Amino acid sequence: ELLEYLMRNKNIVLSREIILDSVWGYDYFGDTNVIDVYIRYIRSNIAQKYNVNLIETVRGVAYIIRE
Repeated sequence: ELLEYLMRNKNIVLSREIILDSVWGYDYFGDTNVIDVYIRYIRSNIAQKYNVNLIETVRGVAYIIRE
């Protein structure tokens, strides 16, 4: 669901808070660190299969997928 959300919002800088609310829901009370863990996992899988860095980090604040 996280990758799908990022892909539906290509070229938009998405903060961790926005991602957390949109993917996990407003009632999620955990840390935003969960997003970093999932992003790392998704990046690793994509890099192994397709040899591409699809998800970019906006220095410590957010993530983006560029076309």
